[in-house]
Amino acid sequence: MTDSRGKTNKWRVGGRIMLILLLVVALVFSGRWLYWRLNHVTTDAAYIKADMANIAPEVPGKIIEVTVKEGQAVQAGQVLLRIDPEQLDRHLGLADADLASTHSRKERSQAELNQARLTVPATIDAARAALEVAGKQKIKAQANLDHWQLQYKRFKQLYDRQTIGKSRFDEVEMSWRAAAADFNAAEAQISYAAARLKEAEAARAVIIKAEAANREVADGIHKAEEARKLAKLNRSRCEIKAPINGVVARILVREGDYATPGRPALGIYNPDTRYIEARFEETKVRYITPGKKAAFTVDNFPNRKLAGKVVVVTPASAAEFALIPRDISAGEFTKVVQRIPVRITIDNLNDHPDLLPGLSCEVSIAK
Repeated sequence: MTDSRGKTNKWRVGGRIMLILLLVVALVFSGRWLYWRLNHVTTDAAYIKADMANIAPEVPGKIIEVTVKEGQAVQAGQVLLRIDPEQLDRHLGLADADLASTHSRKERSQAELNQARLTVPATIDAARAALEVAGKQKIKAQANLDHWQLQYKRFKQLYDRQTIGKSRFDEVEMSWRAAAADFNAAEAQISYAAARLKEAEAARAVIIKAEAANREVADGIHKAEEARKLAKLNRSRCEIKAPINGVVARILVREGDYATPGRPALGIYNPDTRYIEARFEETKVRYITPGKKAAFTVDNFPNRKLAGKVVVVTPASAAEFALIPRDISAGEFTKVVQRIPVRITIDNLNDHPDLLPGLSCEVSIAK
């Protein structure tokens, strides 16, 4: 009986000691956890992100080939998909035809301009020469008229005194009237020559018009050349190429689909740009500054501790960039703590290819 009681007392003492030890261990771990919590800020609203390029076609058409697969690594300039070029080939052919036609019009316009530059000055010179000749003819006609007018007066006096016969007087009178007609004809010729000169000088406008037409055709050539460049550029856009080195994250189209300009067809991200965007409560941001070390775990690998460094504390809350912003014009019945995005780089990034964009993280930063 005594031995039985001794054993029971020993078990009781041992149990008490174990309980005390367990309490001490719990207090130690609880104290360490509490101390850690008091000296760190944490958040589980954190995600791995990367610079993502949403690639959209710039020309419409049927997709005839998708050359990559999701998850495939690609290099900048690598062809990702091809669009049927038939329609754009026809546009390029039309642009070539328009350019050739415009060059033909340019040649014709230049020939007309050259002809105008030759014929108009020659016509003006001829009209001036004709006016000069008409002027001399008038002087000659004037002298002849004066001579026969004087003769007419003399023979008129002789005829009135019946010194000469009527036939002789009629001859002089006829010559005088002929001289007057010649003088009038000379004056008319001068008027005609002057009008022709004005007409010839007015023809200078033909040169101006031809020069304007030539410039217009030259502008047309420039326009046709630009149209051809655009058609050629659009033709080259039938092959959609990767703008950056990266990994194909998502393919949104398939062969046979119709490509619409501006509508994303693929998504590519650059693994070298991966980072963590952690959103901390506004009450904790005062403890976070660029350059501070950060520790984090990824939900996909909860037992692996990783490290990083704060690089940017966004100077605005995440709510400011929401698609539907808050309406606080009438106040808020419940105060909502806002979250501030913090950008964190990942140490030894290339050693962690399994950290994929979109994975959730838990981040802690020492105060």
